[in-house]
Amino acid sequence: MNWKPPEEDDPMEVVGVLLPEGDLDETAAILVEEFVRAGYDDETLMELFRNPFYQATHWIYRARGEAYVRGLIERTRRQWSPR
Repeated sequence: MNWKPPEEDDPMEVVGVLLPEGDLDETAAILVEEFVRAGYDDETLMELFRNPFYQATHWIYRARGEAYVRGLIERTRRQWSPR
């Protein structure tokens, strides 16, 4: 199967947005769980939160701070690590 970049008006392109009335803590937990389960290491995951290019994660980082994000990553990693 050949892959090509999506066209600018491609209706099937995946786009993530945050909704103002959403629960920020729940959104953060879901995002971190997704990335932890996908195999991201802690520093790569932190970079997604620090980098303004990634609007959803960066919004959480600005609203809650680095300690919050690091704690969330740590708790999520404990939850999903093999025992």
